[in-house]
Amino acid sequence: MQPNSVISFATGLLLISAPAAAGQYAYTSIEVRCEVGATACPAGLAPGGTAAQTSVRGINAGGDMVGFYTDAAAKQHGFLLKDGVYTTIDFPLGGVRGTIANGINPQGEIVGQFVLPVNAAVPEDSPLFCPANLASGAASPACTKAFHYRRGDYTSFTFTGHPGAIAQRITANGEIFGCLHDRDLGMSMFGAAWQRSLGPRGSVQITDAFSLLADGGEQSAPMDVPMSMNNGGSLNAQSVAGFFTDMSGQQRGYLVRDGVLEPYDAAPDAAVTAIWDMNPAGHFVGTFRSVTEAAARRHGYIDRGDGSAPVTFDVTLPGTSGNTVTAFATIAFGVNPDGVIVGQYTLVTGGTVRGFVARPLISN
Repeated sequence: MQPNSVISFATGLLLISAPAAAGQYAYTSIEVRCEVGATACPAGLAPGGTAAQTSVRGINAGGDMVGFYTDAAAKQHGFLLKDGVYTTIDFPLGGVRGTIANGINPQGEIVGQFVLPVNAAVPEDSPLFCPANLASGAASPACTKAFHYRRGDYTSFTFTGHPGAIAQRITANGEIFGCLHDRDLGMSMFGAAWQRSLGPRGSVQITDAFSLLADGGEQSAPMDVPMSMNNGGSLNAQSVAGFFTDMSGQQRGYLVRDGVLEPYDAAPDAAVTAIWDMNPAGHFVGTFRSVTEAAARRHGYIDRGDGSAPVTFDVTLPGTSGNTVTAFATIAFGVNPDGVIVGQYTLVTGGTVRGFVARPLISN
């Protein structure tokens, strides 16, 4: 099933504010919308409508971007922005509650997640298994499944013995990084990876590679990791990056090199750190906040992986009176080989979520 394609300049493209230079980056805000009088709109939007929220999650070497937006009915839709054309990506199954596109590789393969409708009348190892949450009656976290998209074809996958999965990134040679979750989207999650292979006529097969459990084959020494997410990695999984919760309950980034997990903090006083992506050069991006800041506060950063201090940043945009406005929360989700960073921001605590692109003003 082909996704819905919309010429972005004819439907109120995503760029809603001029780039603003701050420090080492020029920022452009992104918001999915549909212009008044448009004959075609992104899924779930009407002419003159604007998405309730927009988040950019990944970017490839060619500058193609993926992410998600939320329509007026609070449904999430994935999107691809390529060559000025905006494409809605909805997993093609009746009753799907939402779709998020997280990562895109140089060949244009996309990975992400979707949420099934409740369907407990099938075996737990079925790709359609989706139990109700006994406490609320809503779909449980096990209803969130990973997907791969290539040339109009979607493939759903999980991990042996685990009904729930999220796919975050896909490398040029088909390695997929993400996480598994059976009971919740918090402390029961752990990092995982898959391998995509292509068969006759471009058919796709996705197989388990490893997990981040102490006995899952990724770590060389036992270590109790209560919660973890693999969010990116280098070719052939020589390095893997993500975040975990340590034994004191603090969320920290990690790098797995030669089978050993190395905790990572973006600042000496960081209370929360996450690594969300890694490019082929080993540069990685994410978000953090310090112990003295409000719980919802976030800053973006990029670390070049060479032992130098990470470069931290906040989205900064033009204000209404010629001044500049700095975001309250900035989350860097993706980085490409040229050091272009994408993510999301909010101007005030609890404010509207919008996407951003940060383009380096100096060479990386």
